[in-house]
Order: sequence, then C-alpha cells, then structure tokens
Amino acid sequence: MAAPHPLTGIAPDPRAAARWALGRMASAAAEDTRFAAVAEAVRHRVPHEVSGRYGATDAARFESGKPDPDARETLDDASTAELRRDVSVGTDPCLALTDPARLVGAVATASDGRLTWHEGRPAVDLVLTPDPESADPTDPWLPPGASRLAVAVDVRSGLLLRADAFDTHGCFRSGTLRLARTSADTDPAAPAPDGTGAGPVLARMATSLLDPVRLRAEIHAEPGLDPPLPTAALPSPRRWTVTVHSPSGTLTAEMSGAYRSDRAAPAAARLAELLTPARIVSHLADATPTGPHSLRATVRPLRTFPLSAWAPEEDLVCDFTVDPATGILLHARTTDTASRVLFRCEVRTLHSG
Repeated sequence: MAAPHPLTGIAPDPRAAARWALGRMASAAAEDTRFAAVAEAVRHRVPHEVSGRYGATDAARFESGKPDPDARETLDDASTAELRRDVSVGTDPCLALTDPARLVGAVATASDGRLTWHEGRPAVDLVLTPDPESADPTDPWLPPGASRLAVAVDVRSGLLLRADAFDTHGCFRSGTLRLARTSADTDPAAPAPDGTGAGPVLARMATSLLDPVRLRAEIHAEPGLDPPLPTAALPSPRRWTVTVHSPSGTLTAEMSGAYRSDRAAPAAARLAELLTPARIVSHLADATPTGPHSLRATVRPLRTFPLSAWAPEEDLVCDFTVDPATGILLHARTTDTASRVLFRCEVRTLHSG
C-alpha cells in the first residue's frame, strides 16, 4: 500500500494547502539542505510585456530557438544555504528552482493549493500571482507582468519541483527539478512551517500577505520620524492606524501594508513592512531562532528586488519577532557589523479595529 501524503489533514481545503506551501517556500531560507538534482528550464517563446511598469522586457533573456546552455544544470551535493548567497541564482531559471524563498516577497496571492506527488515525492501544487510593485522585472519565473506562476513545492525540502510561468497568451517558460536525494529525506523533524526553529517564523511572515487585518497600534521607533511622513500607500487588505513615538516626537498615520518603493519615505516603508513582513523574507540568507516566535538573519548579497526597508543591503543583521495571530512584526531591529542599531521598532500596544 502506498504511503499517505504527509499533509492529508489539509487536503480538502485549497486555501489551507496554498497557505502551507507558501509558508514552506519561505521557511526554506532557515535551512541548509544538501541535495543532488537535475534542473531543466524550457523557454517556449518570448513573453508578452511581463516587466510591468519597469519598462520593456529584455527579449533576449526569453528568446526561443536553439537550446540555451543554462537550460540544464546538474547539481551534486549542492547546498541551499550556499545557493542563497550566490547572486546569479535569481536570474538563472534552473538554479532559481532551488531557492523558493527568493520569490516570496514578489507574491501578491497564493491560491488553488492541491496535494500531489511528483516522481514519488509528496508535494503541494499552488498558483502564485506577482505583486506588480515588488516583483523583479528580471526574474525568470515571476516578473511583475506575468499573469501567474504554477509551482509544485516539495514537502520535505521546500524546493520547487516544477514551475510553469504564464502571461496573457499562455505558458512562456516551464521548469523541472528532479531530485535524486536530499538531506531532508532522512530528517525525522516535521517539515517547517510545522516544526520548530526559525522556519515557522519565516513562514508566518510570508503568510501575513494572505490575511486581511484592520488594526490600531502604538509603536516606538528609532531613528526619529519627521512629519509629514510620505507613505505612498497602495491598496491592501492589511491596514492599520499607527501612533508612532520617536525621538523627534509623536505622529499618527493611517497606513497600508503595501507601498510604492520609489515614493515612500524609508521610515514609512519600515512601518508598512512591520504590518506585512512577507517582502522582507526574500532578502534573508541565514536565519536562526532566538525564541519561539523570533529569529536573527543575515541579508543576502546584492538583493535589490523586492526592495526591503529593513534589509536594505548586505552585511547587516536583522532581528524579528512575529505575532502568530496577525503576522505583524512586534519587534524589528537592523544592526551593522559593529552591532550599531540602524533601525528599531517595537509594537507596544495592538488592537483590532
């Protein structure tokens, strides 16, 4: 008799399955999985206007025709932690399948979750749509103008076993990751986001984008905030009214969990990311737990999209504490290599409404 799917308990609910899979993609940033695999990517045609408001698509990156030398990668004893620090992964369609957390900050919606098996491995299929503001126009799988990305998330490792990217005319790129073995296959611990450690914290940060909330909060922030505070807010199901106390005084603002990166003040962007911290996840390289709902993480090298106000450049260290109920960050701090605090926010009171 075939073994049951390890997530059978959530099988009847596509939303729950999609939520789990998005969290699993994020939690992979807390793991160093060793694996052997063959990754392949096929470009079917030049996609139609997928770079969104950032300008015309560089068609050469998607040109169909003769086989591309980067369309196949053989990986033996590869490390997901090392790949997260490789700046080429984000634009390589094969290697990108090994770094699912990189995509999280570009996601607007995750839906249609379904438990499946891919070549004998338990997986969850789901459909992602891009956030046109934060998705990377050079991303091979989820650029801002793509209509959707269908992926299969490996339950044990969080890696993407399959990906199919679509524009308004159909599928323009497909990819597969055929895993021969992974260190996660013999790990007795429950796969994050069900287990313990930093993985569930990253998962809750990611799934915050799926939960509508309306909140009121009092926050202490450093450095000071000078009114007026340009928020450049975008429509979002997550909103809050914040009263912010800082060395420069107190201000109250109505804020959204989404913002225009090129127009929001950095202080306003940090407040928006407290409310919806999914954008931060794509910037984190090595995350370790510091408490039941807290983590410390380094920042990926040369990560520019989606922009994050809490993790703006490499060589910084971030400390976050997430509220399991709402997904907001109750505490956030960014320090430099000399342990100097660059930014800090602490939510002191939080209410619904």
